[in-house]
Amino acid sequence: MKKIHWGLVIAIFCSFITKDACAFIVHFPSYQEQAGVLVHENSVEVYEKLLSAIDVANHYVELCPCMAGGDLLTEIIEHLDARMSEVPELRAYILIQPTFIDSKDKQLLEHMRSLWPDRFFYMFTGCPPGSSILAPNVIESHIKLSIVDGKFIFMGGTNFEDFMCTRGDAIPDPVESPRLVIGGIQRPRAFRDQDVTLCSAKLGSELRKEFHAHYALWSAYANNPWFNKNLSDFRALSFPELSVEEAESTYCREIEDHVDFITTDLKNIRVIFSGPDESINAITQEYVRLISGAEKSIQIANMYFIPKDEIIEGIKSACHRGVRTEILTNGCTENSPDLTAVYAWGNRMNYFFLAYGERPSLWKKYAFSKKQPCSSLSISEYFVRDTQLHKKCMIVDQRFFVIGSYNFGKKSDLFDYESIVVIDSPEVAERADTVFKKDLSLSKPVANSEIFQWYFDPIHNLIGHLQINFMPA
Repeated sequence: MKKIHWGLVIAIFCSFITKDACAFIVHFPSYQEQAGVLVHENSVEVYEKLLSAIDVANHYVELCPCMAGGDLLTEIIEHLDARMSEVPELRAYILIQPTFIDSKDKQLLEHMRSLWPDRFFYMFTGCPPGSSILAPNVIESHIKLSIVDGKFIFMGGTNFEDFMCTRGDAIPDPVESPRLVIGGIQRPRAFRDQDVTLCSAKLGSELRKEFHAHYALWSAYANNPWFNKNLSDFRALSFPELSVEEAESTYCREIEDHVDFITTDLKNIRVIFSGPDESINAITQEYVRLISGAEKSIQIANMYFIPKDEIIEGIKSACHRGVRTEILTNGCTENSPDLTAVYAWGNRMNYFFLAYGERPSLWKKYAFSKKQPCSSLSISEYFVRDTQLHKKCMIVDQRFFVIGSYNFGKKSDLFDYESIVVIDSPEVAERADTVFKKDLSLSKPVANSEIFQWYFDPIHNLIGHLQINFMPA
């Protein structure tokens, strides 16, 4: 018992160590070769491409989907097992949160490890305490990054779990499943998400190093009573190496010959990682930089709209200097899943801040009724029944496309390990815009009168600002 108590003390102490790490960015500004990009419309598309890549893998399958479970995890394991039977050199590593892993999933993973003890490895991430006394929370691995043979890279918002990896563009069928209830909370029956597949042996080879640094970090936490959140301590460790030439030799027809496969210079792609070991969050700063530099348009699709102050201030400034700004997020409507009520009023209070540039006291309602909201701002809320928008995307000036795991919620800035990819390509942005427009067609525009009414409703105002300040996600 004393050992457990001391372990808890050490864990809490280590989690409060001062943040001092630098940003970790993978970028090749002088590299002359090209990379391929597939912009997916929904989770099912990226899942199918992942399975296609596993089916041709020759060296390493490294999966960090954040969450996984159910029939989808079973199918992934079946594809891995089949390919490992064909290719004796193939190895697989899986790094996942245990949130949606049930007893059947655990048995499946253990059975796979028993079949391939020297070739199949998996690790569960944990939830060590965060370092904020005023806003207590836990640190999580929220990164969604999967790599096959150091060449095919899958990034975005999708979790490979039965009810989280869906098309999300139609009313889901009624279904009874114990997976739909977790901790007594009813989950949405479907998610609307988005991802990209990148094709580059040079980029993938570098990202493999970061994958294994994260794997080593969580392995250390599983074997020690304390948590060392500093990834720099793990980036120098050895990991299973793969040459760029070996990675380049793998070919996946379903990806490389796809009709929507776009090529761009590798120097136009940057992958940014952030985490609780940083004094300044690199992803937050990248969003601020892109928003501040926007000249014509900003399009944001995000599950939450409760971002860090610097981000929402930047969006407000962009709106009021005439940059056309479109926000797509979750509301609290008759079609919304029950879960969105936990944060949607916080989203809605921030609509008013963008529209009017202030957060006035309620007694100023009459004065603000005479003011005109920002004309360059439009807001929509996803409106497919019992489906939660789960995207984390942004398009700027029809040129930059940003996608990854980073939520517009304060937890992504303060506590969690996250990753995004920034692609500077008008062609990629155009494809992303096509998906954004489809999402808007599945959404309900928010009227200026609703923004005004919601803000000056005392109950909604109180709930919304409580969610802005205290929502844990």
